[in-house]
Amino acid sequence: MFKALKVVAILQAMVDPATWQPNCDVVKIAEDYVRARLPFIVIANRRWSSSEEGGVWVVRLELPDGHLGFVPEINIDQRTCQVVAAKVWQ
Repeated sequence: MFKALKVVAILQAMVDPATWQPNCDVVKIAEDYVRARLPFIVIANRRWSSSEEGGVWVVRLELPDGHLGFVPEINIDQRTCQVVAAKVWQ
């Protein structure tokens, strides 16, 4: 039974990959990206906000009120769960 479900899922993804969407943990993807590529940004105990713009999740780290610092913005493709762009705001 499990093999049949797996085969159906694979075939469905092959037939129409544009509509196939894995479950993405966009916050974890963004955190992993920042830790690996932007280690000068401290992300402990800070909140992330996310929005959707044309098939891409835009995930931003929020600064506490009255604080200055670097704010990473990570763009994640909704179909592939891969980071497609990143920028740092100051």
